Amino acid sequence: MVRIEFQMERLKLEVEQCVKRVEHIKTEVSDQMKANQQELENGFETSVKEVSNVTSAVKAKLLELQDAVTPTVAFKAKLKSSTTLVGGQTIVFPVLIFTEGDVYNPDTGKFTAPISGVYMFSLAFCVYPKKTLTVSIMIEGTRYATSLFYGDDNRGCSSADTVAIVTAGQKVWVEAIPGGIDSGTIIDQHDAYRWNTFCGALINRKI
Repeated sequence: MVRIEFQMERLKLEVEQCVKRVEHIKTEVSDQMKANQQELENGFETSVKEVSNVTSAVKAKLLELQDAVTPTVAFKAKLKSSTTLVGGQTIVFPVLIFTEGDVYNPDTGKFTAPISGVYMFSLAFCVYPKKTLTVSIMIEGTRYATSLFYGDDNRGCSSADTVAIVTAGQKVWVEAIPGGIDSGTIIDQHDAYRWNTFCGALINRKI
């Protein structure tokens, strides 16, 4: 009887030790899982920051490359003298003030886009008193933008501009609109203080 009780006590002790070992293992596994989870979270946050830094660096590099591959395209030309116009006439600005890229022809009054992109074009006209001038910026024969210039008692000078997407090889010019101009000499050109000009520049290359 004593021997059986002894065996039972020993068995009970072994079971308790086994339970303690299991509890210890559970605690170790739980701690390890928590440590692994924290490590993964830290690693994920680090990876997100690294990806964000790389993305910012790539965007900055793309902007640098875009600036590097976008050439300077610009021109400005003016009239030589006061002018009489008829409807449908291309207004030729024969005096070339400057050009970057050899893009404007002072003989034809036409600009030819060397590359596709977003361009800005500007006009300035000085009109004789009580005279009206209506012109269009033409792109490959299509009327793109229209402006009216009117000369008040002080020979008004005013300007107009527009932004356009122009494809490489397309031509841009200024044209008098039929029915939108008065008879006689309309445009007042004076080299000292009244310039009539046509200019344009590439704003952003279309890649």
